Amino acid sequence: MHPIDSVISGRRTHKSFGGAAIARSTIDELLGLAIMAPHHRLSNPWRFTVLDQAAIADLASWLPQQDAIVNDPDPSKGPRKVAKLCQHYFPQLGAMIQVTALRCADNPTVDDEDHQAVAAAVQNLLLAAEARGLASFWASSPALRHPSTLRHLGIDPERERFVASVWLGSRVNEPITPPRLGLAEVTRYLSGADDE
Repeated sequence: MHPIDSVISGRRTHKSFGGAAIARSTIDELLGLAIMAPHHRLSNPWRFTVLDQAAIADLASWLPQQDAIVNDPDPSKGPRKVAKLCQHYFPQLGAMIQVTALRCADNPTVDDEDHQAVAAAVQNLLLAAEARGLASFWASSPALRHPSTLRHLGIDPERERFVASVWLGSRVNEPITPPRLGLAEVTRYLSGADDE
């Protein structure tokens, strides 16, 4: 087995974290590997907004006060979900990274390609975290992707498109491996007319 195989197969989504801060030097290492993702036309479309624990605590204080965010998209569940984010998850995190893609509004094809490139960068980031023994989670909460939240964090939602909120922290457990469909159920091989 190649070393990268165990990192890929071992990566899991963590929803519990140990609360230890993640050093800036470690974040820089992770982001340095994230930007090695393939990208069309060498556009470098990724942007990263890193929140340390103090910034996460500030967000946890600000977010519940924003009715437009709390009640969007579902007023019956939004307040409970935001409360869980701010009171349960955020205090456990060592760092949070808001990952966005530069928009290309005048060319939808380029916009999609850049979004896909940034998604590849997120996967690099998650694998690099796994290789260092960190717990990680690719979050896409409506509250964290909301335009008002992005603006609060200094991100212009007209210029940058949300891709992920990556949560990082120390490990407290090993999540079980979820079932996946077998390759035969998701793979189609095509052969040319001359192949037998």
